[in-house]
Amino acid sequence: MNMSGKRLWIKRAKVDWHYQSNILLSVFDWTIIIYLLIPSLIFGGIAYHSWWYTLPSWLHDVPLLFYFLGCYLLAWNGLIRTYMDEADQLYLLQHRLKIVELRYTSALFSISIIGLKWLFIFGLLLPITNHFHQMSFGHYLLLIFYFFSLNIVTVTYKQAVYHFGTYKKLVVDIFAFLLLAFVSFFVVSSQQGHLTIVISVLYIFLSIWQIKNYQGQLKTFYTDVEKEQKNKGKFIRFMFAVNPEIYLPKVKKAKKRSWLLWRKSKRIYSKRDPVHGVTELFIKAFLRDKSNVFSYLQLISITSTLIVLTPIWLKVLSFIGFWFFFKEWLILLFKEIMKQNPYLASDYGKKDYIFLSQKKCEKLFVLPAVLFVLFITILSTALTILI
Repeated sequence: MNMSGKRLWIKRAKVDWHYQSNILLSVFDWTIIIYLLIPSLIFGGIAYHSWWYTLPSWLHDVPLLFYFLGCYLLAWNGLIRTYMDEADQLYLLQHRLKIVELRYTSALFSISIIGLKWLFIFGLLLPITNHFHQMSFGHYLLLIFYFFSLNIVTVTYKQAVYHFGTYKKLVVDIFAFLLLAFVSFFVVSSQQGHLTIVISVLYIFLSIWQIKNYQGQLKTFYTDVEKEQKNKGKFIRFMFAVNPEIYLPKVKKAKKRSWLLWRKSKRIYSKRDPVHGVTELFIKAFLRDKSNVFSYLQLISITSTLIVLTPIWLKVLSFIGFWFFFKEWLILLFKEIMKQNPYLASDYGKKDYIFLSQKKCEKLFVLPAVLFVLFITILSTALTILI
């Protein structure tokens, strides 16, 4: 393969783009485009235009710091891709410099994507912050630059701690999250432009140093390949949730035996029949996969936050939409877990015990989440009416 690292990156980026675009085309058929995408863009454009003149009533009492709290949480999203492939383990032995060049180019592209994300957030929040007279345009621009530099720090940090053990990584993540939250709160509340610039530049130099150290080595080859597979799967899993007709097999990862959880896993149900057996299988498979638990809690927390911040009529619609989509998400997850077992896959949709087990799992997982979100909806509606 006689090509430079940059040309190799361009080739793989094109392949990845075609792959992702095919997924998009398979999901956004004409019904979704006409009945969901186009109306959302129209109403979103109308709302955005109105924000330049007046804030909606449900945003009047939202403090300025709350918007930047959202920016802080968004600064923890993102990734630095390497575009590494499993076949590179033979190629990199003879062309190490080309692989390193590929990794640096991938990092530069990833940072550019993060920059575009914050450029979009800058334009999205500009009409809202325009109504806060205590903030000038220049200071708002500096804060967006600060969160952009913070975002680069967090993605390089996540690269560095990816190989840590579960509990060590949890402790380090909590410490880093709280430390950067304290620094961000101080930067936003102090409104000192020089301090914002100094910390932002410090973040950028720290990120460059980390990128130079990480991208210039190949010790984490297998970890990088695994992350590439998972990162590709994140976008597809979202598409899978939008369109139930798409089936996505999960990227498998070699599991480490936990010394704390599931060491002495026992039967959940004393009654042994097909219904309870399949239900127990789903419960254990669900709880042992951290991504399932994270998605479960993320859907509940995001919906609850949306309900708290929206007007009354939108609270009810959000709750109804959550009930429907959350149930569909769990059904799709149940179907995916069942199809991993060849015996259960052949019985899926044919045998009654699979259907009864699915209903039992819906009661165990969907009902508590729906009741919690319903409580948040009622409480938020009552407070909105009283206040």
